[in-house]
Amino acid sequence: APTDANAVSHSMTIRVPDARAAHATLVGRGAAFLASLEESDWEIRGFFRDPDGHLLEISEAKSG
Repeated sequence: APTDANAVSHSMTIRVPDARAAHATLVGRGAAFLASLEESDWEIRGFFRDPDGHLLEISEAKSG
């Protein structure tokens, strides 16, 4: 587990086809997201921690 949960030494992004569906699935399985999904003109993304405290991101690319 990270020694400091507020410091990020690396990150892992998981590209998903539908961020809202992935978010719902992960929450249903016990994931606690740090905040609501964020939406920009080019992507939808959200951050959560695995059981060991590592920071993970899901990201859906928008076509445009």
